[in-house]
Amino acid sequence: MDDEIFFLSGRRLERNISFNFLRIFLILIFNLSLTFFIFLYFQTKFKREAILAIENTKYLTFFYFPPRGNIYDRNGRLLATSEKTYDVYVNLVLATNEEKEIVQKIIKEKNPLAFYWGNELILRFLDLKDVNQILAFKEKYQNIFIIPSYRRIYLGGEELGNLLGYLGLSPESEIQGEFKGLAGLELYYDEYLKGKIGKIVYLKTKEGLKKVYEEEPQRGNDLYLTIDYEYQKEAYFKIKDYFEERNYQKGSFLALDPNSGEVLAFISYPSFDPNIFLKDKSKVQEVLNNKNNPIFNRITNGLYPPGSTIKLIVAGAALEEKIVNPQTLIYSPGEIKIPHPYLPGVYSIFKDNKVHGWTDIYKAISNSVNVYFYVVGGGYPYPNEYFPLKEGLGVKRLINYFRKFNLGEKTGIDFPGEKSGFLPKDINNWKLGDTYNLSIGQGNILVTPLQINLWTSYFAKGEIYKPYLVKKIVSSDGKKIIEEKKPQLIKKDLISQENLNIIKKGMRMTVTQGTAQILNDPQLEIAGKSGSPQVLGKEKLHAIFTGFMPYSKPKIVATLLIEEVPYGSIASLPLYKELMLLWYNLKRTYGGNTF
Repeated sequence: MDDEIFFLSGRRLERNISFNFLRIFLILIFNLSLTFFIFLYFQTKFKREAILAIENTKYLTFFYFPPRGNIYDRNGRLLATSEKTYDVYVNLVLATNEEKEIVQKIIKEKNPLAFYWGNELILRFLDLKDVNQILAFKEKYQNIFIIPSYRRIYLGGEELGNLLGYLGLSPESEIQGEFKGLAGLELYYDEYLKGKIGKIVYLKTKEGLKKVYEEEPQRGNDLYLTIDYEYQKEAYFKIKDYFEERNYQKGSFLALDPNSGEVLAFISYPSFDPNIFLKDKSKVQEVLNNKNNPIFNRITNGLYPPGSTIKLIVAGAALEEKIVNPQTLIYSPGEIKIPHPYLPGVYSIFKDNKVHGWTDIYKAISNSVNVYFYVVGGGYPYPNEYFPLKEGLGVKRLINYFRKFNLGEKTGIDFPGEKSGFLPKDINNWKLGDTYNLSIGQGNILVTPLQINLWTSYFAKGEIYKPYLVKKIVSSDGKKIIEEKKPQLIKKDLISQENLNIIKKGMRMTVTQGTAQILNDPQLEIAGKSGSPQVLGKEKLHAIFTGFMPYSKPKIVATLLIEEVPYGSIASLPLYKELMLLWYNLKRTYGGNTF
């Protein structure tokens, strides 16, 4: 009996479970179906309401992007301006199939810059011929709007790319389609150049759209640069030809006026044509994918060991601190050997480029004698007839003088992204060999080509002026000078005039009888210093020459750097001479004075 009851109860329980599962399943199906129909209902309702809202809006507002300010060189030559174009706005909710088709045709044929803003598709920078087919049938295309606009154009090519920069969509703007400077002077001076956006408001009437308000855009302010475009262009293509002939890949050239800080030429190689960013998207990808990074500006952002160019500062410091005088002689046997304090017969060896023999400060500079600067910078622990200095400058005084010459600090040039360089900070575990390396511009020190140029300017003139690229900013109507820059002295009296003259004489001897005799041209009267810092695990060298001319009355300071060459500064000298001759021939008169 009990078994029968249990059996019946089990079947009853089984039927209850089956019934409950079926009920839950049916409820779930019902809820899912209800949710789906509610979703469809509200989606249709919201879409209908959105369309009605658009149809019932009394006004349509479009933004009228202004032309950017013009950019001129120092002589008033136009480098960048804006050309008249048209923007197309398409309301995708209200647009008919025919309207969508004609817009798709424009996109396919012209490949314009296109993006979405809510329900609007916006096509920018179309020419008049591209939109004529729409303008000719205004009544037919009620949901397509043509708005006058402007596109930036550059009247030069790659010789201007790294200097002027380029434009792109503004990531922070609330107005979709607004462009801003994303690099170079276009970025640094964007607030001055961009102008004020205008607005066009249309009222919807039964007869069609009626313009009820128009706020004219205001053109941006104009920039007048310190750059001499003629020199900039010809120098760039001389560099390009020279690099391509020798398979050099990267480098930079900077020239400025040591009497004011005005930059005359500002070239980072390779560069790019700034026009492509608004005209040719395929070429933009080529630039972005280039392993030599054409967008990277090497003059202000590149960090390099200065090599022997730093010896100018080391020599000045040694004279000021009375470590040496012009009569001090140090012998260079081609290397300096430091005995190990605990292991007899074991030495640390620091090489020179050759045997130089007895060397004074003039020869040390002009022939770039490493041994002289090892001893002057770090001393020699076992002084003798050849190496008479037990104590040199030492790392603390070296760093102190580097800082005096603005190393480790930004120069403040009006260009984005400037790097400050690197000087040693932790010297607790510092060794004599570290000081030796520092004394010849190797080891824990990095500088920009701009910094090299500025300390060269000091040895040319005894002063350093803040470098700048924009001479003045003028209102778009040309009636008001918004800002005009004057020379700003930032460094002077770093060493005595007597010691300055000693260094300067050594720089002239570099050209007349030292490492750069190829530059010895009486009409140019160049003085300078070469450098060949080792890079890539000593497999390659950077070739640097920095100098000024004319020696008797400096008017231009120029620094050339070629990256990763198989041999030293000799790689830079033929090109440097070409660039100096170019300036001489173009500018025999400069600032009203005959060269």
